[in-house]
Amino acid sequence: PTPRQNILCLGMSYPCVESNIEGFGLRKDAVIENPEKGVDQAVELVRRGILTEMDGRDLARVLALEANNDMLAYTVSMEKGAIYGKRHLEANFNRTNFIKLMQKEWRLKVFRQVILDYFWIPAGSWAIEHWKTSFFRTILPGLVEGNMLNF
Repeated sequence: PTPRQNILCLGMSYPCVESNIEGFGLRKDAVIENPEKGVDQAVELVRRGILTEMDGRDLARVLALEANNDMLAYTVSMEKGAIYGKRHLEANFNRTNFIKLMQKEWRLKVFRQVILDYFWIPAGSWAIEHWKTSFFRTILPGLVEGNMLNF
């Protein structure tokens, strides 16, 4: 098999299923009808109130992306609704120290692509608050300069 490529998903979370189930004092084998990682399991976790809708949505998307594309997803968000795994970083990707935080957390990871979790960008204050000029002028070029983005 070919080695899996790393992808960086900004604005998405990667909840740890086992840790979140244990956090509710439950045993995975006793309560989960969908034991296989995937969209069905993410939906079940949201329906049972173990994950928020946002975390469930992100988990489903990340697992589907990994399963169908031979990739490993690494996520970055400021979400605090769940217990997250080792491939999630709680950070603001607009901050100038973002690349240093990534390097500290994930060491020498190289990413094949960057996925932004926004299908549309509302006009006005939302865009101003979420899309800083530094992201496009500093952060994205910094990933290339730091040999963290292989395209």
